[in-house]
Amino acid sequence: MGTADVTLALWLLGLAHAEPPVRHDLAVVRLDARRAKACPSAASACPSALRGRTLRPMDALVARGWHLLHAPDAQAVVAKLRDVPGVVAYLAPAPAPPPVDPDAPTPDFGALQTWRGPLPGLGFDAAAAWPGGRGEFVRIANVEYGWDALHEDLPTVPASSAWGLDTGDWAFHGTSVFGMLVGAPDARGVTGAVPAAEVLGISPYVEDGTYSVAMAIAAATSLLSPGDVLLVEQQAYVLDTYGPVSFDPAVWDAIDLATRAGIVVVEPGGNGALDLDDPVFEGWFDRTHDCGSIVVGGGTPPGRLRPARSWSQGSSHGSRVDVQGWYGDIVTTTGGDDAASWADLWFPAGDPHRAYTASFGGTSGAAPMIAAAAAVLQSVRLATGQAPLSPREVRAALASVGTPMEGEENVGPQPDLARVLDTYALP
Repeated sequence: MGTADVTLALWLLGLAHAEPPVRHDLAVVRLDARRAKACPSAASACPSALRGRTLRPMDALVARGWHLLHAPDAQAVVAKLRDVPGVVAYLAPAPAPPPVDPDAPTPDFGALQTWRGPLPGLGFDAAAAWPGGRGEFVRIANVEYGWDALHEDLPTVPASSAWGLDTGDWAFHGTSVFGMLVGAPDARGVTGAVPAAEVLGISPYVEDGTYSVAMAIAAATSLLSPGDVLLVEQQAYVLDTYGPVSFDPAVWDAIDLATRAGIVVVEPGGNGALDLDDPVFEGWFDRTHDCGSIVVGGGTPPGRLRPARSWSQGSSHGSRVDVQGWYGDIVTTTGGDDAASWADLWFPAGDPHRAYTASFGGTSGAAPMIAAAAAVLQSVRLATGQAPLSPREVRAALASVGTPMEGEENVGPQPDLARVLDTYALP
């Protein structure tokens, strides 16, 4: 390529972008053989702007005269070299994003949502064929820090909390939970377990910034009706690790009031690997001290070294744990400021509103599966002219015909929705 050709290429580059992003401290310089040999000495063949400066050969390209010049005044050097015969100089281009198509359609990840299907899943796909099996007749409130209401797959998720202070904290988390619940059934991205359910977001922060899960639960209860579901996507500090939020006496009372009002309350067991039967708790988690919530354990997902549905080694366990969901490998939406850390499945052009993950989990991922299962059961009963079950009846139904767990540490059975509906939803 001759000098004229290079000049033409640079002119065309200027047409493509009037002011292309460049490095102002790095110049790309091409010298003919005579000038390259003379620099950086003071020989007359070396352009004055390059004398005394260190040029870095561009490896094999030096055979064609290409060098790099690192200098804080690179822009001024390039200006001085512009009219020197036999020299091509320009500021180095800044790194451009990879040439992905930001408008490429999002693939359908439904085949990867095996937790929705039959065993090893919970059976949501088959349940969708029942009247009300998509959650049409229930409302689900989710006590959640934050979420991305602009995500392409969450058109029915509210933009703000129905109660409390919106902080936007941990938005990836709420986005994943809502995706599991009501991801749009539109042949792209993911499909939620109950895509026709109405969902509410409830902040755990009071308007003045006070963190109070108990007050959030009480507020959510006032917005729900018998048969509705309250998912408490929080965990508590317990013994220097994490456990169920009902460890807090005020939260326990708030849950008790909610379940007595006919609201199914689902709480994650927490990710602190606690034995809830430990004598240190002095019976707090015994069945004789029962607020009526469904405590969800984390079971090992399929495809791991440990047997599926065995204790995940991360979740709380013990006799108070009622049922389990998957502790990991959950395909769902993600987003928010942390999207780049979680979007391991789809993240075109770094767009957080189109981000998806294949690795959501913890009891945060297990609990939405159970909340959705409870919502399906209640919705089907309402759709077929039956009264909703009481929260304790729902809890018993999900556990009584579930697929048994593996191992000794109790994280409960995994609900089998097909059998649950056949047993408890037929008129």
